[in-house]
Amino acid sequence: MVLFARILLFIQIVALFAVAATVLTFLVAIFFGTLSGVSSREGALAMGAAGVAPLGGIVGAALGAWVGWKITSRIGRAAALSGGYGLMGFALLGVIGWFILQDLTDGDPYHHTEEPVMHLEWRLNETVPHAQVDRIFRFMMRSSYENWILSDNWDEPRARDEDGRTILRRKFSIRWRVNGRTLQVWRAPGHGDRITIEPKLPRDPKPTADYGPWHEVEGHPDLAYRIRIGVKEAE
Repeated sequence: MVLFARILLFIQIVALFAVAATVLTFLVAIFFGTLSGVSSREGALAMGAAGVAPLGGIVGAALGAWVGWKITSRIGRAAALSGGYGLMGFALLGVIGWFILQDLTDGDPYHHTEEPVMHLEWRLNETVPHAQVDRIFRFMMRSSYENWILSDNWDEPRARDEDGRTILRRKFSIRWRVNGRTLQVWRAPGHGDRITIEPKLPRDPKPTADYGPWHEVEGHPDLAYRIRIGVKEAE
């Protein structure tokens, strides 16, 4: 185990020196290229620096091998174990953390066959001709992920009547795996007079068999809505 730890430590030292030297070479090339007036049009300066950077990485790897040999051949058993396995554990935690961060911040992490769709039923306090609902009512749903406007369409059938009230039916592409989603509803052409609600969906909502209970709209007790989570149909 000690020998393996020394090998791990050696490899990690070489890798760290190589990466550090590559980045440093790239930055230095950018700096001196800018001072000498090298054109940065269409990324020419960055591409030139990227072409030089591997040379610095080779030099850094060689220097790292010399430093790594000096360190691993002189340190004791305990230092070798803690250094070799400790650095490896730290590196693994960094990689795992990077993947977790990507999962938490990725704007559209769903596979196209797993993307959740929110089906909405919006109950009015009146009866409206079904053929005219798309001319009268407007819906918009936003995600807190960079304030994106989520795509939405009429569900079919677009409307139905129940107990003397018309129920409008929409569906929204959830996409972003976030906590905050906001829905706005208004009547055309009154774009400035919007009703805003938060469906309070889970960050990663799972499909539901049926619609949930009706929720009264705050400030508009004569209106109500309920939702169901489905999965985007394969195109």
